[in-house]
Order: sequence, then C-alpha cells, then structure tokens
Amino acid sequence: MIKKVEYLVIGQGLAGTMMAFHLLETGKSVCVVDNGEISASMVAAGLFNPVTGRRFVRSWNIEKLLPYADKVYPSMEKLLDRKFYFKKPIIKILSGNEEKMVYDRSLTIENKPYIEGFYSATEEAKYSTCEIKEGGFVDTSLMIGSFREYLQKKDAFIKEDFYYNDLIINPEGIQWKDVHADNIIFCEGYKAIDNPLFPDLPFNLAKGEILTLKIPGLNPDKVLMAGGYLVPVGDDIFKLGSTYAWDDMTTTPTPKGREDLITKLKDIADLSFEIVNHEAGIRPAVKNRRPIVGRHPDMANVFILNGMGTKGVLLAPYFAKQLSDLLLFDNEVDSDVDVSQYLVLK
Repeated sequence: MIKKVEYLVIGQGLAGTMMAFHLLETGKSVCVVDNGEISASMVAAGLFNPVTGRRFVRSWNIEKLLPYADKVYPSMEKLLDRKFYFKKPIIKILSGNEEKMVYDRSLTIENKPYIEGFYSATEEAKYSTCEIKEGGFVDTSLMIGSFREYLQKKDAFIKEDFYYNDLIINPEGIQWKDVHADNIIFCEGYKAIDNPLFPDLPFNLAKGEILTLKIPGLNPDKVLMAGGYLVPVGDDIFKLGSTYAWDDMTTTPTPKGREDLITKLKDIADLSFEIVNHEAGIRPAVKNRRPIVGRHPDMANVFILNGMGTKGVLLAPYFAKQLSDLLLFDNEVDSDVDVSQYLVLK
C-alpha cells in the first residue's frame, strides 16, 4: 500500500526532528525515515553558550537564535509533555591570561547581556571565574526520543536504513519504496558526505566523545566550563565533554578520548566521580561553521538541512523555520547558509 505525504524527511537527529516539528505544526503531512542508530545529536550534551571561545566572542546570530530557541523548545515541551530545555548560568573558570581580557570584554555593550560578572581568585577559590547568562542545555536524547514516539503514534516514522538507489525523483514527486511524497528533505547529519544529490559540500566532520559521570554533591544548578564543560542533567549525573578528532570517523569511544576528558575534568575541579557511560558521535560540521540549508538548484522538490556542528541546539530550530518558510511561502533562506552557493547548475 502506497503511503502518500507532502514531505519525506531523511534522518531524525536535531535537524530532522526540528524540520518535522515545524512542518507538522503548520498542518503538513510528514514521513520521517531513520534507522534508529544513536546519532551525534543524541550523544551530545546539548550545551548552548552565547559567548564562546577563549576570546569570548558573541556567538554568530545569537540575537536571533536564542529568542527563537526560547520560543520553540517550550512549545515542543508542551506538545510532548516532557521537560528538556534548561536555561542555566555557565561558570567559566579562567586562566591567568584570560582574566583581564574577560573583564574587559564583559564591559562591552554587545556582551553586557551575557556576562554577569568577574570574580578574582582568593585563598578559598583557586581560580578566577565569570558567570555567563542566557546559556544552558537541551536534553537532546530525551527530546529526540520523545518526538520519535510522537511520530510513531501519528504513523509518521519508518525505522529503516535509507539507500539512495531506492529513491526515484521526478518533477511530479518523490518515490521511496512504498512512500510517495511531494518533496524530500535530507537531514542526514554526517552521512550527507555520501549523498549523490549534494556532492562536494564543504563538510569538516569531527568526532566527539563524551563521558557521563556521577558526581554526588556537586551543584546541579550551574554549568561549569574550563577547557571542557560539565553539564548537570539531574540526580548527580553530569555530562563531561568534549573531544575533537578528525582522523577517526567511527562512533566507537576510545581510551585516548576517555583520558583527554578526565584531564579536562581536572581543569574544571578536583572531584570524585564514577563513570556511568562513554559515548562518541560524528559532528556534521562545515568548514565555515555555517549550516547548509535550502533547495537543490536543479530539482525543485529536493531540499537539505544540515551542517549544524557543535551549536546545533540553537541553529537547528531557527534554520528549520527558515527552510519551512521557503517550503510554505517561498521565502529565501539567508544567503550565507544557502546550499546553492556550493552547487553548480548542470
């Protein structure tokens, strides 16, 4: 029996989840295909931070991304009856060389909404710190898993491997096995490097590893950050991240990754801990650190939403909305993320 929908979405990580959510919210019919494997989106700690890096640079487009996240995640929580969006202050532990720079940057007009203060080291406090406002995390595993259950109840999810050879594309529609769709949207994460419809996109894939730790007695109301980060997820459980590797594109955790993460923990604080889990994923990062969004220049019913990288919990909602607006109202997506800049018409 042929299943007919308006949109076939390939992949259900952050991008696919957000894309399907936006389309369903507008009353469109959707079918999402995913093989159910653990993705980078589900492994990630889901941390978001309005000022990033050692230079405390304001995150790209934060003035647009953060207000939209504040709107869309509570809407999803209400729909799914789950709590997974947490705004928490981030305590940044500073090295000696960072102290004056952070203090100076905390006084700039653009950073004032985000940097609460600067606290010098004392005999009791070994390191100087500052507090970053408007940060927090998304429990991505809970959100994606809950949305998958929602899709399944709506008969809008197929758990299966996707192969391009099974796909037939013509101007009248998309055929994939027993599914007929008007349009297809690829949200495949790192697997997009093998997509023949979008070749040679400027991905710079990076493997990341995370430890889940049990640390009794540590403050559960703040994120701690130094070379790494420690995110409280409840019941004395914390996510410790993260590593970067470009020479190993497997999702297998490594002893070196574990050692590197424990070293990062020591930079944050001297804590007793128990390792609960060790996971790895492949980030679909792009060389210019911008998402890839839009319509295929040769095929009017083929679209992509990808390249969310390390900032996916803020980027995915906003750019899923942009792509949704392109699909529904023919609004243009931002030029610096438009996939057409990478593809040559044939």
